[in-house]
Amino acid sequence: MESIFEFKKQINSNTKFNFESKSNQTPKIKNELKLESKENISKLSSQDLMRRFGKLVQTERKITGLVLECIIEIDLRKIYLEKAYPSLFDFLVKEFGYSPSSAMRRIESARLLKEIPEMSEKIKSGAINLSQLAKVQQTIRAVQKTSNVKIVTAQKKEILNKIEFGTQAKTELILAQEFNLPHVNFEKEKVNKDESITLTITFTKDQMKLIEKAQNLISHSVPDKKWSEIFTYLALKEIKSRSPKVQTKVVSNQNEVEDVKRNNQTNKFSKPISLKIRNSILDPKNACCQFKDPLKQKICGGQKFLQMDHIKPRWAGGDNESGNFQALCAQHNQYRYKIQAGLLPKR
Repeated sequence: MESIFEFKKQINSNTKFNFESKSNQTPKIKNELKLESKENISKLSSQDLMRRFGKLVQTERKITGLVLECIIEIDLRKIYLEKAYPSLFDFLVKEFGYSPSSAMRRIESARLLKEIPEMSEKIKSGAINLSQLAKVQQTIRAVQKTSNVKIVTAQKKEILNKIEFGTQAKTELILAQEFNLPHVNFEKEKVNKDESITLTITFTKDQMKLIEKAQNLISHSVPDKKWSEIFTYLALKEIKSRSPKVQTKVVSNQNEVEDVKRNNQTNKFSKPISLKIRNSILDPKNACCQFKDPLKQKICGGQKFLQMDHIKPRWAGGDNESGNFQALCAQHNQYRYKIQAGLLPKR
């Protein structure tokens, strides 16, 4: 182990443990953890806030690595048995207040870290996170149990190298391919006490692509991105399309004819957005959010929940011509509106 840990008892009715690292990193971490008050943080400029947050994220990763090293040592010494807990899991949950899922992630990660100590640096650097480590350890244990084949350390290292800087979904995909995990396809319906229904459904890759495409197309109407609201919106749309259409009003006199003509007159400011322009801006193959960080010039590039945005707002005289549109994700569209409307505090 890179760090040696000293266990100090606090004398009170409920004995707890503090873990102090004797490594030369401890003073630096303590200094980094001197947090400003909420009031002081609110006075920071955006640039200073980002700098501060970046340091805290680095510190959090370092502490996570140290916490896992402590859990390894606690497990080796079986301290939880001495403290009258039947398992390490109960010890972390009941003695230190971890949620069951958080405790399990840390235990799984610690046991994998014990076998492959070099993972500690990758945790501290952010290359691998707890959720990924826990998922790898859970999958390996399940595979070894069902196939009666031991996964050697070298293979585990190879898998961990593959999942570096990956998302949880990417990690699950790599594990499924590495161990040829069976495809689980089932549907389940559960009735809750308030008569709501919980559905568990498995979609194929192609089906999910279609659903995500529909999700992106209606993102302006369903900005919250909740699946229940998305499916409800699509259902209502389908029901409406199949319902009898309401009869249009019959124009009965010349005055009404003139009113209709005036209402139907269009110009470059009021004419609707043509389907050709819309398809060009929101082309599902190439479109992505064009919002740009003014300092780093980084483009968002998100391809989900894209919406049409007027580069020059309508209220400022912007028109509905193709040159005045860009694609923005729903979040950046709302953010840009708040900036233009002066709804965001200046930093």
